[in-house]
Amino acid sequence: MPEIKQQFTVNQPRAKVWEAFQDIPKIVGCIPGASLEAPPVDGKVTGQMTVKLGPVKANFTGEATIIPDEAAQSGLINGLGSDKKHGARAKGKVNYHLEEAEGGAATLVKVVVDYTISGTLAQFARGGIVDAVAAQITRDFAENLNAELAAEAQPVAAVAPEAGAAPAANAGEAPAAAPARPARQKKNELNALTLLWAVLRNSLGRIFARG
Repeated sequence: MPEIKQQFTVNQPRAKVWEAFQDIPKIVGCIPGASLEAPPVDGKVTGQMTVKLGPVKANFTGEATIIPDEAAQSGLINGLGSDKKHGARAKGKVNYHLEEAEGGAATLVKVVVDYTISGTLAQFARGGIVDAVAAQITRDFAENLNAELAAEAQPVAAVAPEAGAAPAANAGEAPAAAPARPARQKKNELNALTLLWAVLRNSLGRIFARG
């Protein structure tokens, strides 16, 4: 199986990041192009992953099994999916490991992915395209997760009463609910131009390295 290695930093303590990794809907919501079809059950999930490369839009539907190891601060994800439109299948195994960084204030996430792609989309497994896709997904996921956890860490500011507002009629009444935090923008789609530029850049790098 081809192998891809990626790593990124989350600006939160390892315990906080580990807790987030066990919240499957939260993690899936941070992966661009990914969505759940049903709530996870006993570490098993079903969902979709959409990737666009120029005119080609691959929509993989499948399932995955997630096996966390809290003692080792690591986890294993085994997934299998298919794209019926293009007659393609993808199979992958993801190993992740969390390490303390910056004296415990941040977390280094290391990811190793083994995968196979068969069918009409197998051509994208060549020429560095899959590597570029993986790198883009990793960058966007890290950005989304950092923003998600940073938003959770921010206290919700209390709303000051308006000038001239009448006091509550009953001192025993519960205070009004705190306002929700403003919604933040997530990167939910892969940028095909960015991916193609990454492939070209990597290819040119290899050519000049040989020269």
